[in-house]
Amino acid sequence: MARFGIVSGILLCIDTAVALFGSLNKAPFLFIPMMLGIPMLFFGVVALNPHRRRQALASAAGLGGLGCLIGLGQLLHFFSLWRSEGFVNLHTTRIVFMMVVICVSFSLSYVWAMITRRRAPVRTSD
Repeated sequence: MARFGIVSGILLCIDTAVALFGSLNKAPFLFIPMMLGIPMLFFGVVALNPHRRRQALASAAGLGGLGCLIGLGQLLHFFSLWRSEGFVNLHTTRIVFMMVVICVSFSLSYVWAMITRRRAPVRTSD
């Protein structure tokens, strides 16, 4: 799970790089994936330490949930602009959509890992 946090953080940073190289107008919300990706990458690295794994992964999952909320809010805003004006920049919409996909996949995998960990039988040494 720690490695998936590192990969998710790197993917969010790459998402920002693609956004900046593919668009001439630099909107502030294009930097949001990197603002979430760098701390997620940091928490993934910290989670490699077994003593800090639970706290670091919970913090990274919180960032993933925050990214989901921010991204869904942006997508709803883009949808309302599309309904009223009939035009939305598809490049920025794809960037925000990729951020939502990355954050949702990380958050859901964290929740799945916690559920399966709680269902696993307790091992005792004989």
